[in-house]
Amino acid sequence: MNKNNFFVLLFLILLSACQTDKPVEQKSTIKKNAKVEVSPSVKNSSKTLDVPWIALYNDSTQLLEIKKNPTGNPKNLNEQDLIDALNLKYPEIKLEAVTRVKNTSVVKISNASYLTNEMGSTGARSYLAEATYSLTEVPGINAIEFRFTQGNHAMPGVFTRKSFENFN
Repeated sequence: MNKNNFFVLLFLILLSACQTDKPVEQKSTIKKNAKVEVSPSVKNSSKTLDVPWIALYNDSTQLLEIKKNPTGNPKNLNEQDLIDALNLKYPEIKLEAVTRVKNTSVVKISNASYLTNEMGSTGARSYLAEATYSLTEVPGINAIEFRFTQGNHAMPGVFTRKSFENFN
């Protein structure tokens, strides 16, 4: 193999490392010994912590879709409950409430390396869509401001449901 072919092969390998496989419907990714804090309002009630929206890959259209989760019931969940549900589904991403400014919920991810560098672009976009759709189920919240350190596959900012119109 000559030197040029070696560099082309190396480039292709590096390029493919940034790609992600087709996402599949994600079941709970809770690891056996994962420690996820749940708010006292959930511990002391009959609330179920399922995110109300899920991102799925449609094999026929080959596009991501955001759909209502049949097991999710956002009616009795507040903003913190939905953050807890997201943290249960994605224990590697610790979402925290910061404040609310008018109709925008401000949240942060202190260590976003899993989201920004390990999930791939599709996984990160799916997470942001699920979090945005789920948190905007709360009356009075129309936008989510995500605060975290930008990485290769995700960047912080303000997201609304319109930010993910290309999913469906």
